Amino acid sequence: MPGKSIRISRLSMTALGAALRVSLWNPGFFCGVLLLTAVFLAAGEPYAEYLIESGGSMEGAAWIAVFAYSVSSEQSLMFLLLVVPLAASAEVQDEIKSRYALFLAGRSGKKNYLADRIIGTACAGGFMSVLAMSALLLAGAVRCAGIPDLSAAGEGISAWSLIPDFLCGFLNGALWSLIGSAAAVIARSRYLAYAVPFVLSYVLNVFQERYYPELFFLSPKQWAFPSYYSAGTCIGILLFLGLAVSAVLGRLMERRVS
Repeated sequence: MPGKSIRISRLSMTALGAALRVSLWNPGFFCGVLLLTAVFLAAGEPYAEYLIESGGSMEGAAWIAVFAYSVSSEQSLMFLLLVVPLAASAEVQDEIKSRYALFLAGRSGKKNYLADRIIGTACAGGFMSVLAMSALLLAGAVRCAGIPDLSAAGEGISAWSLIPDFLCGFLNGALWSLIGSAAAVIARSRYLAYAVPFVLSYVLNVFQERYYPELFFLSPKQWAFPSYYSAGTCIGILLFLGLAVSAVLGRLMERRVS
């Protein structure tokens, strides 16, 4: 029995590795990273020009200030919802429709297959967001190399303070990738995987701003880049929603595969 358990464990790890390769090593993932990076750079360029004209940054290192401005801009946050589903959100529906999911579930076990696909879908959206943010940070360091730091010593933004931003970025990308996948499975159409995250986020933002203007935690913008709450609060919200959507997606996939 121990040998059988080891073989099952190895098979599960192999299946998970294959799921991650399918989700991350595909044209949609790399195109998404490039598109999202381009949008981040375009969103931050006006602020970089402003800092140059102002003679320096009062918020700490200019490259970090430009990074924070870029990833929190409304254009970046909305465009991210259009891009993160490109990598893997439609893959589950495609596999179920082609009945390839039955083969994979029979090979690795239904529970392992469901877990692997959910993890792969979440990682695709999360890593796409993180890689684009990393590219923005590197490009910003080059772009803002000549902009002086005018903040008082110790009062500016530090590089360590960006760790929660990257974590929020990963969880936010993972959440909307999972939502797109769940929408595709529910509607049995891969195309809704690309449309539903953007539409749902827009509706939630409008709903919060119009009816509950003081309840900022209802806004997807706050989940992605918190300004009214601490990063820990938004990380908790993203974790809770991500797990909830994962559970729903797993249930939907199980019913379709069965």
